[in-house]
Amino acid sequence: MLLQRLYEFAQSRQLLDGLAFKNTPVRWIINLDTEGNLIGGGVQETTSGEGNRAKNFDVPKTTRPTGSGRIADFLVDDIGAIFGLNPKPEQELKSRALTNLCIKNNDFWRHIREARDVTGDVVFEALVKFYETLAGEPPKFLRLDKTGNPKWFVRTGSGNEVRLGNDFFTFAVEELLINREDIRSYWKKKVADELVEEAEKSQKRGVCLITGELNTPLARTHTPMVTGLPKTHKNDQIRQRGIVGFESASFQSYGLEKSYNAPSSIKASKGYLLALQYLSSQKDHWLTLGPAWLCFWAAKTDQASEIFAQLLHNPDTHTVRNFMVSPWKGLRSHPPDLEKFYAVTLTAAGPRIIVKDWLQVSLGEAVRNFQGWFSDLEIQSIAWSNVEEDNASTPLSIRQLAHTTLRPDSRRRFDEDKLKPSLMASLYRAALTGSAPSITLLKPLLEQLQANIAKKGTKALYNQSRFSLIRLIVNRHHRNRKELHMEIPSKLPIETDDIAYNSGRLLSVLNSLQRSAHDGKLQGANIAERYYGSASTNPNAAFSILWRLHQHHLKKLRQKGNKGQKDAYRIKENITEICSRFSQTVPDKPPEFPRVFILVEQGRFALGFYHQEAARAEAIRIWKNKHPKADKSDSDDDILEEDLFADSEV
Repeated sequence: MLLQRLYEFAQSRQLLDGLAFKNTPVRWIINLDTEGNLIGGGVQETTSGEGNRAKNFDVPKTTRPTGSGRIADFLVDDIGAIFGLNPKPEQELKSRALTNLCIKNNDFWRHIREARDVTGDVVFEALVKFYETLAGEPPKFLRLDKTGNPKWFVRTGSGNEVRLGNDFFTFAVEELLINREDIRSYWKKKVADELVEEAEKSQKRGVCLITGELNTPLARTHTPMVTGLPKTHKNDQIRQRGIVGFESASFQSYGLEKSYNAPSSIKASKGYLLALQYLSSQKDHWLTLGPAWLCFWAAKTDQASEIFAQLLHNPDTHTVRNFMVSPWKGLRSHPPDLEKFYAVTLTAAGPRIIVKDWLQVSLGEAVRNFQGWFSDLEIQSIAWSNVEEDNASTPLSIRQLAHTTLRPDSRRRFDEDKLKPSLMASLYRAALTGSAPSITLLKPLLEQLQANIAKKGTKALYNQSRFSLIRLIVNRHHRNRKELHMEIPSKLPIETDDIAYNSGRLLSVLNSLQRSAHDGKLQGANIAERYYGSASTNPNAAFSILWRLHQHHLKKLRQKGNKGQKDAYRIKENITEICSRFSQTVPDKPPEFPRVFILVEQGRFALGFYHQEAARAEAIRIWKNKHPKADKSDSDDDILEEDLFADSEV
């Protein structure tokens, strides 16, 4: 059960011990003397130096549900809780919101007065005097500008005015109060009392689904909600989210309301939410891509998650090579293979966190599956020297692989909001369990490929991520069907009679023949740009045209004299070698092509075309190494096929 695993994580990392505090940005410090007077003419600003952001502190947090807008935290909050002021003056508050604001303001100062009465500390008396002196008016360091849209300005100690955002304030009396150990100890005890009080007020007792405890007080609602999660779309303004909740009668049973439909003890409910809150803030446990989030952790060994995070985020060649040879290289001790590794794919709908997929495997399984993942993604790259890169230097990262299903905008950027959570879940599961992504995933990959080739020709093949993912999907599809003879290696030469794969190779060779016949200076669209889409889907119709064209191109090449005749023979030999793998009986006649290629055959066609072009790119690299004095301004397409074939067998 997912919630059990999260609760176990919270216990193993002692997260429940920190329930009373949360790392939060606090921008403004109100400095007071022991009589409650403001020191200086304004407040002190805290910045971290990174983009003038507010500095983070471990601030006291209440365990009571703050979502109602009536509950305040201790010593740190916004101007609504501290001064009873509308934090967004451009929005007129309705009567209910005004009532809630008043209750929250009273709750904030109730905390302060209670701390004064319990501890007898003069600093709390100073805070109370400061607030009572205001007599319901804004403090002098706050000014409401009513011109245009009303807005608050805050005056700093140096006299500057800064527009107030969604900022938090706190207090200092000789020193910052939230840093004092005795005050922190007081608040820890206060939170413990809150938990006891919550348990005593619990209306129901029963079995906790997470811990198995009997006759334990059950949480009416599961808090604290998880904050700081990445946005699920551009206009997402929701700040707090939870997993368990029931809002309508259709989701309730036996008259149970709120979270009693998923009975959990108060401690367990807070524990699993604390675990999710912690994991979401750690780059070694969390990966965000569009509207989907992947959360992952090992039961005991945090270093294992670091390695897997690197493989998902930034799998450069060196990292992958080391992992394939020695997965735990750099660790003092190897974690046990049987230790559990967990991963959950999440998204959100409103304030609810949606679990799209979750799994648990052993670390040994995870390692083997990741090694299989990168082995199946391996493919020879095409490093055209004159092509703008379509992907980053880490083509095997989850992000780059997912981008191959999207259409870039005019600035070559991808709108990750359009990524489907189900797609991300299938990729994560394929990496962690060795499963095969749905064959239907080929459809957007191939559609984008056809569009790119029609627009950019063979330069579209630079996107290694696309062909790596196509190879993985196709091979795992055939592996699941026990069709091991249909699996395609990472590069040529490949001994296969597969019609679809060899059709892709043949299109590449015919495209090269056309390039050679026109001395590498063809005007207009080439064969690949014009016919790739039809050849990969309706091969019989497309290749009947291309076969006639290739006879014309061979004839034109032979007219270039002895050199042209020699190289025409070489190209013809290459065509004959590929055609010999088809069902044909009459020499110099076109092979027998099927009328259509189904989706998986279109994937094999793409790989055949790509492999043949990759072999040509390698021949170009060899040619350039042997001819260092060649004109460096020439593009790769300007190198004549007869020159290329003279030095290399493609």
